[in-house]
Amino acid sequence: MKNRSVRFVYLFIFGTALFLSGCVDLSVENFNRPDSEDVLATSSDLIASAGDGYRLWHNAIQEYSGPALSMAAMADETTCSWGCAATNDLSMEPRQPFNNSITYTYAYVTRRYWNNTYSALTKVNDVLRMTDGQGVKIYQNGQDVTSMIRGWCYFVQGVVHGYLGLIFDQAYINDWDTDLGHETFSPYPEVSAAAIAFLNNALDTLNACNDFVLPDGFIRGYNLTRAQLIQLVNSYAARILAYTPRTAAQTAAVDWEKVLAYAQQGIDWTLAPSTDDKTWRDIMKGYGTYPGFVRIDHRIINLMDHDYPSRWPNDNIHWNTPDGKDPGPAVSDDKRLETDFDYEEYNNFRPERGYYFFSHYRYKRYDDWLQLWVGPSPTFRKWENDLLIAEALVRARHDIAGATAILNDPEGARKARGGLPDVAPATEKEALRMIFDERGIELILTQGGTSYFDMRRTDRLQAGTILHYPVPAAELEIIGYPNYTTDGPDDLSKGCWKGYDGLVSPVGADCDH
Repeated sequence: MKNRSVRFVYLFIFGTALFLSGCVDLSVENFNRPDSEDVLATSSDLIASAGDGYRLWHNAIQEYSGPALSMAAMADETTCSWGCAATNDLSMEPRQPFNNSITYTYAYVTRRYWNNTYSALTKVNDVLRMTDGQGVKIYQNGQDVTSMIRGWCYFVQGVVHGYLGLIFDQAYINDWDTDLGHETFSPYPEVSAAAIAFLNNALDTLNACNDFVLPDGFIRGYNLTRAQLIQLVNSYAARILAYTPRTAAQTAAVDWEKVLAYAQQGIDWTLAPSTDDKTWRDIMKGYGTYPGFVRIDHRIINLMDHDYPSRWPNDNIHWNTPDGKDPGPAVSDDKRLETDFDYEEYNNFRPERGYYFFSHYRYKRYDDWLQLWVGPSPTFRKWENDLLIAEALVRARHDIAGATAILNDPEGARKARGGLPDVAPATEKEALRMIFDERGIELILTQGGTSYFDMRRTDRLQAGTILHYPVPAAELEIIGYPNYTTDGPDDLSKGCWKGYDGLVSPVGADCDH
């Protein structure tokens, strides 16, 4: 059986020309992928294919040429006026829909992620086709590791489908026995539900396994034990359930008891795959922190210094400061303002594209990593899982005290890294605001899309921002599906956000959050 997914190879050249012209996009289609039975002839082949699944997805979601950078910009987590990776097009004010045409300069933002994701899915589905479909057993060092590999493959199935449901309005649901070439699109709620089903299948399989240690390379820098993999599965399930909603109303309707149950069994450690900038990459972090390319939106700085302007003035002159002048560096009791953010007096963005892109800050937390783009690169922090527990306690059980205990945990990032005093929210709304403020400060540029999903599910994406991407135009053309983009009333945000300084985005919106 042939794989419909297309693999792309690209060359990206970064230099002065990056800011003055478009970005290079060289694509090569692979029509010669052999049948899985021909290449998965041994246990070693099967283990290698299974191990490739998560790596390929990790690289796709953390890629420069995927949706991660534009999602961060749409969320007003970062700001970037440069055109590459659609950051300018999708974060300009007023917002614009995604140009879903094959000839669009940045069509690769969805096309590559789509194809690389389904390539990752194919890797694990090929293995499951052999184990579940043909009863093949897998051995390593004389030990039967079939259940371990099957549980891992179900995990990858769940993560891949989960993020298809988070990013696109619809997608294929592909199990190992799906008749490739005859799939139909399923709407994102069904794709996300399928993801949870796959993750539950992983949990059932792993809970019935003997103890094990995952082979080298499954997640570079880790040899996860069975217990640790079970924790990771639970955390991803909590993530997907919590982040799927497109509106605050949908968020309120989530089964938060399920989110709580998953998160409470989730990771008590931080997942930070060790990148080598070859087989394991985190290009999003590289370009998201590279001096001169992307900066941190003032919305984030305002979370730490409530008097600091949450927006750059559109005319570059009239600031909402007491003296009406540029405020200079921010001031905060939060130590992370100094450890994680670098004040820059001048901007190198193009003013004709809008002063609202300007910012005084870039993110420097990963500067040590940035020297070589090599080493541990966090994608799922323990603190994120803790904050999911806190949010679920509020939403499911109205347990403000329980959520507050997490925020005030001396070992949590808010206290341990921020050095902040205890908080005592009086209402659920206050507690949730504190949780999301903390998420906004601590989770910057971790797993691609996190800030975008948070802003989306709380109605804080600026009005007109796309709530999801359409199926790539290239895929639509291949299957003869009418081209479309996500610009309908249910595809665009009607939201806004308000800084602690009283400024709102988009300008003029009636906004109280």
